[in-house]
Amino acid sequence: LVPTGIKKTTIIISSIKMLTRTSLSTSFLSILPCLLSIITTHIPPCTADQQVDDIISWINHLPNGYFNDKLAINPMSNAPFLPATSSSSSPMGVFAKEDIEAEELLMRIPREAFIHVLDMEERKEVDDTWSAFYHNMCLLTKKLKEEMETGEDSPRAPYVRFLKSQQRGQIPALWSAPSKNLLRPLLPYEDPPTEAELANHTPRSNSVDWIDDHLKSTCISPTDPSDEQLVALVKQRGYDDALIPLWDMFNHANGRYTNTRQTSVRDAEGVRVYASKEIRAGDEVFASYDRCADCEFVNLVWGTPEIFRDFGFVEPYPHRYHLEERIWFEIVEVDEKDGDKGNDGDGSGFRVLWDDGITWPDVDNYGNPDREGIEFLEREVTKFESALARMSEVPEEERGMVSQYISTVIFDYKLAIAAAERDLELEEEDEDSSDDDEEEDEVEEDEDEDEDEEGDYVDDDEYHEEEEEDDDEENENESGRDEL
Repeated sequence: LVPTGIKKTTIIISSIKMLTRTSLSTSFLSILPCLLSIITTHIPPCTADQQVDDIISWINHLPNGYFNDKLAINPMSNAPFLPATSSSSSPMGVFAKEDIEAEELLMRIPREAFIHVLDMEERKEVDDTWSAFYHNMCLLTKKLKEEMETGEDSPRAPYVRFLKSQQRGQIPALWSAPSKNLLRPLLPYEDPPTEAELANHTPRSNSVDWIDDHLKSTCISPTDPSDEQLVALVKQRGYDDALIPLWDMFNHANGRYTNTRQTSVRDAEGVRVYASKEIRAGDEVFASYDRCADCEFVNLVWGTPEIFRDFGFVEPYPHRYHLEERIWFEIVEVDEKDGDKGNDGDGSGFRVLWDDGITWPDVDNYGNPDREGIEFLEREVTKFESALARMSEVPEEERGMVSQYISTVIFDYKLAIAAAERDLELEEEDEDSSDDDEEEDEVEEDEDEDEDEEGDYVDDDEYHEEEEEDDDEENENESGRDEL
């Protein structure tokens, strides 16, 4: 962690200054391996466990700071496509050491622990455009850079130390050129590629080019990779306009896996996190990155591709897709033990939910895809399958995540196509049945009219007899008048 040109003794002196401001018994023991690793190469560097313990101790010593001792933050030894390791670059997860009751307070992180720009006058309110979003991101990036440069003299030094240790290249925007080239047409974009870009096979995509297009030169150095890493940390670990220690170590999940709720990060006193239901010992504790207290409408337009774009991983089910062709759907896991066998009882273990007014009753509903929508999804599957066949172009260290994303989308789209086909067949059967019912009704109406006509029919002979009788009556009446 020692920058070039700075003496190791300077770092040690700064660390000792920090220790004098905190509890010697806790902080010194946690930071001692870090100091020794600076002095000698014979002792391994700080591990993730030691850095996390340092942050927890720091938070618990802050006024109003609290981290529930029933929780543990450990490296994810079973993270997909990543080796089991306890190094500082290992992905982390929050787990329950003991049973936790519903609504139990999990942690309270005061505002003074944040790295944020929530109170800055230069901050803009985010609207429907991207300009305010990138403006605020730039402000937070510069704030983070100041904290990094302050280092151990920062009042947030334990958190800064942890952020400095984070591995580079965790999100697609920092991946290699072959990975970006493969992902550009496969991820959501801010603006569609121009005809010239398509003709030259050089389409740009906001999904992987947003740092170059919006922040380089205007906010960060166009040539300094460390500035890119700062932006990536803000994007990957930030909540709105704040970086929040410990809260940014909770992994993401929606649906039945989500087991927390939190207050707004904009609250002046900081953020509080509660258990939203009972959590058993050994269970992982999750947050939702797109269905949170400050997420607002994000959950309507964000989905599995956006999670992969911004955080570099494929989220667990449920998966959500919001496509430009007015197609919106979720794929959720079903539990066959509860008698739910998925769409049409196909036993797939999944159910496809369309934007039918039940899922999102207060928004413009797309409904089920029509035949054109199904054909669009089929073309998308072909496009993703073509990309999967080119995986050899992707560097080995990025191939796992890229392959997982592409394979997941193919699987989900095929489930959606099958469900849409079944729904369309049912609609056509209903229409045919309705047409048959209308034809039967028309036939019955014709028969009723014929019966009415038959009931009014009178034989000609009877008609003439009745007519003669009427004439006789008229003659009698006339003779009677004559006689009178």
